[in-house]
Amino acid sequence: MRTFFIRVLTVLVITSVFVLGPPPPVEADIETMLAEINRSPTEQRLKSLIDGAKKEGVVHYYGSTLATDTQDLIRDFNKRYPFIEVRYTRFGAEKVVSKVMMEHRSGVSSADLICIRGTFFPELLDRKIIIKYKSPMLPFLRKGFSDPETHIPGIYGTGYTIIYNTTRVKPAEAPKSYEDLLHPRWKGRMVLDHDAHDWFAGMIDLLGEKRAVDFLKRLVAEQGLKLKRGHTLITQLTAAGEHDLLIDGYVHNGVEYKSRGAPVDYVFTQPTLVKPPNMIAVMAKAAHPHAAALLLDYHLTKEAHEIMAHKQARWTTRADVKWLTEPGTEIQIISPFKWGRRYNEVVALFRKITT
Repeated sequence: MRTFFIRVLTVLVITSVFVLGPPPPVEADIETMLAEINRSPTEQRLKSLIDGAKKEGVVHYYGSTLATDTQDLIRDFNKRYPFIEVRYTRFGAEKVVSKVMMEHRSGVSSADLICIRGTFFPELLDRKIIIKYKSPMLPFLRKGFSDPETHIPGIYGTGYTIIYNTTRVKPAEAPKSYEDLLHPRWKGRMVLDHDAHDWFAGMIDLLGEKRAVDFLKRLVAEQGLKLKRGHTLITQLTAAGEHDLLIDGYVHNGVEYKSRGAPVDYVFTQPTLVKPPNMIAVMAKAAHPHAAALLLDYHLTKEAHEIMAHKQARWTTRADVKWLTEPGTEIQIISPFKWGRRYNEVVALFRKITT
């Protein structure tokens, strides 16, 4: 009787395999797999990633950086790894986040790697959409440009500078600090981006929340601060003489317009604030994790940073690569992980003061 039941059970198991199909494979833990590879000696580690990437053959990459700038890096990457096809798709950062969240919920992830503004990364990490991957390139980065707990690295940031019109403001008059903006000289003559939430977060870091709130209130109530949207447009308006100065100017805009002969110049504060950097991470459900890790590592190489810093004028994160425009001051990076978790709060506070 026992033999009979065993035979019946065996037939049922075999039948279920054919009818229902084999059990689904266990989803690979990408974070654990890459951590294991990282424990290998340098040469063996690289060989493991290359062998895996050769089998994968492709990497899907979502980002918010201009496609032309990203293609500069992809061409150089393919000189090292010609067997990997990089398929880059550019969206705005919000669209990238929306898309990867939707794909994650559906269980089908198209992206292997993403690079967007770092303030989105805390939520993506909390939802286990991206992983912690400790690239061996991390020790080469400037302090503050990678998150010490998650090891997620930034690849470039945008520096803030005060941009002023040189026909309306003499160089000796130009403010040297944010506190100088409270002088009656600037009443009704200043403009700030309508969505200067990152800058305001940086001011809270510099002054403390109470003083930063009071400072912004005084700019609005006493100094007649104007708010407009779009840094490039506001820089153009400043160059045209509509405003004496732009408080939260972007360094690359100031450099570009000055080099074109526009009547603008810029000054750096001490310290110089840097927007939360664009960060890069491997997806938790990456179909091509070896190629994704190689592409992430490449983004942190000296060669990649020389392209970004010297050809694209970006403030990159490698400590051994100089920027085309060095501020000559200390720099303070606005933390994407600290302020990413408080972003709604700082936006609400900024709007309450300015509207």
